[in-house]
Amino acid sequence: MASSSRPWLVISALSSGVLGCATLGGAQGGDLVTLRYGWPEQTAMRVMHTVDVRTDWSGRMTAQRRYGMRLGPVDEDGRRRLVVQDVEILDAPFPAFVEPLATSIIDAQGDFQGIDPLEDGPGQDLLDALPVSPRKKAQMARALTNGLEQDARNRWNEWVGSWHGARFKPGRTEVVATTMSVGTGRKKTEEVSAEERLRLDVGVPCSEADPEPRCARLKVVREPVGQTDETPGRYAHVELELVTDPATLLPYSSRVIRMDRVNWAAEGDTPDYHEAVHVEQHTFLHGVEGAPGQVASVGFGQFMPTLAK
Repeated sequence: MASSSRPWLVISALSSGVLGCATLGGAQGGDLVTLRYGWPEQTAMRVMHTVDVRTDWSGRMTAQRRYGMRLGPVDEDGRRRLVVQDVEILDAPFPAFVEPLATSIIDAQGDFQGIDPLEDGPGQDLLDALPVSPRKKAQMARALTNGLEQDARNRWNEWVGSWHGARFKPGRTEVVATTMSVGTGRKKTEEVSAEERLRLDVGVPCSEADPEPRCARLKVVREPVGQTDETPGRYAHVELELVTDPATLLPYSSRVIRMDRVNWAAEGDTPDYHEAVHVEQHTFLHGVEGAPGQVASVGFGQFMPTLAK
């Protein structure tokens, strides 16, 4: 397998940060498949974005929004802009869920190159409405810009940036050594040795709306070495499932799950373990960018290890 150091990051702002390094492999040469970036000119789609959070101490919260995305023409530097528009908030129990979504800058190879300046988008309107001093507003603008850029980078890498040029043997699970963060207390984590299992299956239906079996399903699972959800004690699990067109990396659905089991007890006290599961789903309806259309419903609960539903 060829190796890739481009990271995919899960559930920005809602879970512990997990940065991974995927070692990958494939183009349809021999029995290998290469994932290629090649979004068509003026690509347009409608996106349903859902975040589902379940904990054993506060129950369940679900946030939903939908929006349009459009990939613009090539500029003089050979880059294109992925513009988010027509954002509709359906439910937002998390404050971060109502923050604006930045316009991403993507190069010809499919790599993320940054975001448009804040003053060019709705983020500036948000700041202008706040009754704070110019100095405080400048600090908030820098923090908001950094957060929006990291969120946009994570999102693009999850869908495209981490995978273009990656080569796989379909149906075979590859195991890669890596690390991940595991909670050691309410607000503490540590990096531990982990393994990442990657598998690509081809010839799968793209979506309910587009059942033609021309897509690929990439599944990546990361766990501490030697552990599963049945292992007692502290634990973490991260999982990505991406359904995409392998010839272009146009995504049809992307789901990221993170499960954490953390001991809240003070050192020396009887262990008091608590569990949380975060599920983030993007579902894409292609060829639509105007008024919200119907997006295939997405079910949660496929992975809820030991946590009561």
